[in-house]
Amino acid sequence: MPAGSMATNVPHQMVGIDRMPTKQGSSGRLSRWLRVESAILSSRYRYSENSEGIATGNGAQHREAFKGNFNFDSSGRYQVVAGVFAGNGITRGWSNTGWGSGSGQTNVFLKQLYFSGRPVSGLHLEYGGLYVLHGESTEITSYDYHVYLVGQRISLQRPTRFFLDEISITYAYLGDFDQPNLLKRFDRLKKSNYHQYLVSKKLGRQMVVSADYTSAAGSKIFRQAFKTRLPARVPVDSLHFENYQRTGCRPGYGIGAYLEKLLLKRLKIGGGYASIDRNYGSLNSDHFSIGKRLYATANLGISPGFGIAVFVTRSVANDHPLPVRTRLDLVLSYNLLGLVNRAGLF
Repeated sequence: MPAGSMATNVPHQMVGIDRMPTKQGSSGRLSRWLRVESAILSSRYRYSENSEGIATGNGAQHREAFKGNFNFDSSGRYQVVAGVFAGNGITRGWSNTGWGSGSGQTNVFLKQLYFSGRPVSGLHLEYGGLYVLHGESTEITSYDYHVYLVGQRISLQRPTRFFLDEISITYAYLGDFDQPNLLKRFDRLKKSNYHQYLVSKKLGRQMVVSADYTSAAGSKIFRQAFKTRLPARVPVDSLHFENYQRTGCRPGYGIGAYLEKLLLKRLKIGGGYASIDRNYGSLNSDHFSIGKRLYATANLGISPGFGIAVFVTRSVANDHPLPVRTRLDLVLSYNLLGLVNRAGLF
């Protein structure tokens, strides 16, 4: 993640197609105290099958994602940030409608609530129920975008003095996989089984690179990733590459590569390849899980607030069972920030 984008935690790459870009709300009557960062309603049709050809998901789901902050001071240097989301588990950000597989679900959960402070320029402190910091890695080789933590983070963003654009250290607790309600996880602030050290650097105007070391629940993983814009003579706009190396008693390696092209100003198409080792675990994106696969995406902006996204993947050349062999998602998302801004409150 580029420096300065931590607060919104919106990944730059649209491979997890249930995400839409958000922007800071405009000034309103209450914006001195309250600020809406994101307000997104989404629905999707999802079909997935495993390597045995058995359908593991076939139906409609919905997602609500709201995030905002309370400002202690007029400059917003000290805040309490809260995020309310759908999804009843650590990697689940969607709820079943009851149409198709799964019974209907309507609950939303307070998954994020943390103090954010910037006591001096370039220093950012966070404490409480946090998100995962990905750097330039995505949920393919890192954690699913819906994964939650409880802990603390310190980030330094002073490239003129320390060369790197961002240096971040996170100590937190990763667990309670089926307990999305943060109010029932706050006692984990006294524990720590997740340690991450992340750095990122912009190389000119075209490329951003990041690297991190994460130790979590006995697993030790090194990750590196970069995203770069390509020259105009190349038929695609950008290239993203990420990889990881896991050490210990069950070592492993994986990669992800993705190309993207903007067409007609509103349509983004892309495609890529991912290879995740069979012992990686289940905390990366459920679009990819483990194994080797090809995938394609398309994202169409219908209006400033409304978008359609399509994701399709198919596994290739695997010699072990897979939870995801084929998957298709069709997503409709509406960004409510335009309505929020026009109301003139936040």
